[in-house]
Amino acid sequence: MPRHKSRPSLPPLALAAALTLLWHAVLFAAAELVPSQDAPHLGATLITLCTLPVPVLAALAMGGWRHTGFAPIRTGVPGFGVTVPLFLVGAVYAVPGVEGDGRTLVYLALFCLAVGVTEESLSRGVVQHVLARMGRLPAAVWVGVLFGLGHALSGAWFGRDLGDTLFQVLSTAAFGFGYAAVRFHLATIWPLVAAHALYNFVQYASPGAAPWPVQLGVAAGFVCYGLWLLRRLDHRSIPDEEAPAPAGAR
Repeated sequence: MPRHKSRPSLPPLALAAALTLLWHAVLFAAAELVPSQDAPHLGATLITLCTLPVPVLAALAMGGWRHTGFAPIRTGVPGFGVTVPLFLVGAVYAVPGVEGDGRTLVYLALFCLAVGVTEESLSRGVVQHVLARMGRLPAAVWVGVLFGLGHALSGAWFGRDLGDTLFQVLSTAAFGFGYAAVRFHLATIWPLVAAHALYNFVQYASPGAAPWPVQLGVAAGFVCYGLWLLRRLDHRSIPDEEAPAPAGAR
C-alpha cells in the first residue's frame, strides 16, 4: 500500500509566534466588541477570557491536555517547591499594602485570575510545548521573548506610553523566562497560574508603582533563578515538555 505523506509542519518558533499573534488578535478584537461594564475590571476580565479558546483549541490539536500543562502528568512527582520564590516576589510588591474597597478588590482578583489562566495556558502551556523541541534554554529564552513582545503589541494597541511599554517588555520577558524555567520542573501550569495572578494582583492593588530599582532587581532575579533552575535540569535526558505524548492522550 502507498505510504501517506506526512503533512508539513511549521518550524517551532514560527508556530509559537503564530499562536502568540493569534491570541493577541483575539484580545484586540474582543476589546473592540465587548461592551463596557459598570463593575470595576469586569469588562477587562471578559475581554481577557475571550482569548482562552486559542490555547485550549491549540492544546486539543496537539494531542491533549497533559503535555501542554492543562492537566498533571501522572508519572513523576511535581516539584511544586520551585514555585515558592514566585509567590515570595508578590510579597515584595505587597509591602506598601493594597488599596481599594472590598468589591473592587474582588473584581480585581477575578481579573488577575483570568489573566493568569489565559497567559499561562498560552505561554507556558502550548507555546512552551511547541518550543521545547528546541532544547530547554532556547525554549525558555524564546518563551520570554515572545511574552515580552506580546506586551509590546498590547502597549502599542492600547496607546500606552512608549517608555513604560519598553520597560514592561523587558520586565515581562524576564518574567516569562523565569516562569518557563520553573515550568520545566512542573507537570502542570496551575501553580504558575496562581503565582501569576498573585503577582499581578499585588501590583495593581498597590498604592503606587514600586521604585524602578526594585523592578529591575525583580527582573534580574527572574533571569538568575531561571538560569539556575535550567542548570539543575542538566542531568535529565528529556524534560517533561519534550517527551512525546502517548498515542491517543487527552
